[in-house]
Amino acid sequence: MDDQEQQGFIFHGTDGTAEYSIDQVREMAARDEPDGVYALAMAYIFGWDVEPDEERGYRLLEKAVDMGQTDAMALMVRLYMQGEYEGIDNERAAHLAVTAAADGIPEAQLYAGLAYMDGVSVPQDYAEAARLFSLAANQGDQEARTSLGYLYENGLGVAKDEAKAYRLYRTAARGGSVNAMFHAGVCLEFGTGTPVDLSRASEWYLRGAQMGDAFAMERLGHLMMEESPEEGFEWFLRAAMEGVPTAMGTVGFCYLGGTGVKEDADEARKWLRMAADNGIEEAAEALMDLEES
Repeated sequence: MDDQEQQGFIFHGTDGTAEYSIDQVREMAARDEPDGVYALAMAYIFGWDVEPDEERGYRLLEKAVDMGQTDAMALMVRLYMQGEYEGIDNERAAHLAVTAAADGIPEAQLYAGLAYMDGVSVPQDYAEAARLFSLAANQGDQEARTSLGYLYENGLGVAKDEAKAYRLYRTAARGGSVNAMFHAGVCLEFGTGTPVDLSRASEWYLRGAQMGDAFAMERLGHLMMEESPEEGFEWFLRAAMEGVPTAMGTVGFCYLGGTGVKEDADEARKWLRMAADNGIEEAAEALMDLEES
């Protein structure tokens, strides 16, 4: 079953597809039909054709999950992973993802693959993670394609193939995955699976940075420093303000040496201290030297 905001709810069945209004969905839910309960849950959670009511939506979602509705399981795991739902824990999320993945739901295959890759509530199994990522990627899930690229880049569960990893990253990046944009940029910057091409690396970093990827901002800062220290500093500062510890340290060093910004010992101390508090040893050493001087 899929859904469309303000255009009813589209159900897929053996007889084809059918579109139902919110009133028909309510009737289905009242009859305790799992698809209807799931659809009504989404309506209240996301405010589709009804006034948003997350508490009621989550209750309905939990009911749909208890009824075995696998799309509801995948949605619950996604909301949990995004920090929007706290009604389950890692173990329950992994169990739901694996169950829904067996029903062929791409998003669930992605989350189940991540569980196997990291060994979260299931035995760590890179080969199984690769299988699940492949299934989801073949259905167009770009995040699964990115994760599969990571496995190929590092030879985890599959034969190491950096060229294939880069192709997977590039395809996923073209498909809109911000994470893949960063990885494609790294491959182009350092020549992993493809020749070094700093111009194209900058293009991918810029696209990722514009979409909010703080790590892309940091890498873009490195590439911009020689050409335009001021612009490079601005990207480092943006990454630091997004919480990247290494970028905090770089901002501190920029203030310390007047690189791309006016020299300012007080600002240098502030950023170096923040970096040091986040485990950046080089920043801690520089801060100590600065205090001694």
